[in-house]
Amino acid sequence: MFEVYERDSFFWAYVKWHYSQGLRELFGVAHNFLWFVGHFFSFRLLFKTWFAPWKRLGENYSGGFDLKTIFSSLVVNSLMRIAGFISKTVILIVGFIAYILVSIFTLFIFIIWIFLPAILLGSFVLAVTFFLI
Repeated sequence: MFEVYERDSFFWAYVKWHYSQGLRELFGVAHNFLWFVGHFFSFRLLFKTWFAPWKRLGENYSGGFDLKTIFSSLVVNSLMRIAGFISKTVILIVGFIAYILVSIFTLFIFIIWIFLPAILLGSFVLAVTFFLI
């Protein structure tokens, strides 16, 4: 990095870093945030087990022909599947909202990052003119 300072001024070295390595690192950070949200809400696992019973709760059917046991097992297992479907749907919706919010925030940060050298230069010029006038 010191070789860059020998050839260019500090401002141009900063601009080169800002739009090359800095932008790559910002993409990496954004990727890590989106990866975290996707794995925190475990979208893949929730989609695979969307209709599975809630926390694998249910009643095992012991066999035989007892209508009360069959009906009881059917009702409990159906309710657990419905509870699993509803809870996983809510978690998926919250996860997608979080993913969208992180994506929007990331886009906002990228826009700020692109214009940051101009903002810094404008702020410096504005500060100097404020103290001179």
